[in-house]
Amino acid sequence: MRALVALLLLAAALARVGPASAAQVDAGTPPSLGDIRFATEVVVTPAMAGQGRVEIRYAVSNDDLVFLRTADGYASRYEITAVLWDGGGRQVSGDSWRRRVRASSYAETNSRAAAVRDTLVLGAPPGSYLLRLELQSLDTDARGLVERQVVVTAYAPGSLVLGTVSFERGGPAAAGGSFEPNPSRDYGEEWPNLRAHVPVYADSGSLLRLDFAVETDKGAVEESRSDTVRQTAAITEHALDLSVLGLDVGIHYLRIRVKPAAGGQAVDVKAQFRVLTSPRSWGEDFEKMIAQIGYVASREEVERLTSAPEAERDAAWAEFWKGRDPDPATEENEFRAEFLRRLGYANMHFRSTVDGWQTDMGRVYIQYGDPDDVESEPIDKMLHSWEVWYYYRDHKKFSFVDTEGFGEFTLVETSRI
Repeated sequence: MRALVALLLLAAALARVGPASAAQVDAGTPPSLGDIRFATEVVVTPAMAGQGRVEIRYAVSNDDLVFLRTADGYASRYEITAVLWDGGGRQVSGDSWRRRVRASSYAETNSRAAAVRDTLVLGAPPGSYLLRLELQSLDTDARGLVERQVVVTAYAPGSLVLGTVSFERGGPAAAGGSFEPNPSRDYGEEWPNLRAHVPVYADSGSLLRLDFAVETDKGAVEESRSDTVRQTAAITEHALDLSVLGLDVGIHYLRIRVKPAAGGQAVDVKAQFRVLTSPRSWGEDFEKMIAQIGYVASREEVERLTSAPEAERDAAWAEFWKGRDPDPATEENEFRAEFLRRLGYANMHFRSTVDGWQTDMGRVYIQYGDPDDVESEPIDKMLHSWEVWYYYRDHKKFSFVDTEGFGEFTLVETSRI
């Protein structure tokens, strides 16, 4: 949806040697454009013997794939193509892979939780490249596209280099605490545990000091820790685990700094991640909670919540969530998780002079979720920017216009399609 803007924020994924004050910001890979949405993480290994390694990790949920009915259920077929282009427009490396995804029920085809997670690998010599990644349905014209810059560096013995920081996510400890790749770098109450993998390239046997810090988008340090480690090989990967439940909804940065323990120049990188839902952003202000839940709750449900005595509010909220749970047989309340996800997304992407959830775009997003299609124009003949969101399943169209030019879009028309 906001991917047209995100595409402009391309960032190289590899840290470089340099002064600690010149930390490179790894913003991750922008969301895909097109009909099929998928998240991508690119991990680059420096070239140690002529060729570097570009590892492409992607995840696409069943809800974003195109399924067709088969004799034994449902199936989705797609082809994903990855190509590296150099500055002269020449293809340096590339390949394509075909995949088939099965689902036993129609509900499974619409699941956000069920997802394909795969890894693709390309080789390339040192250089700067444009990576083009395209996912194409083999049964329809639906496709998704990601483009980003990739830098492959050369590693020389005796130097100190940080590789690409990669992210994993883990569910609550009560759910077993297992981790899985997290290309989107999105976290929240559903996935509260963050694990970052930090590859360090240095001479084997080196004694290094590792400093980790979690910072806000304004540079305030929220959490920090340090450790002294010994490099067991030329490439040694270190891991950092933390919980995001103490962080506010929004964009955060993980800063990693490595320097020789005996002294010398440090290298560091800042890797961006996002918190979509958090106890710190929900549950502290009763009046705000009522206003936010009013977007999706009925009048009767809101009245029951507001009329509950203060001592019984927790029980009233528990009853509300239970009544909205689409699948009580599962441990997760999918309605609550999706509502908080939309609330967090709205606060991150639609904030203007007020919180994101209070804007017209935020309200529509919380009520209806991701649009099926978006039409936009950065500037028209009246010098206004506008966007139209289409929700085919709800037969609705919402038209927004930024009349003041400050990025705050006002809803000007709601129509049926």
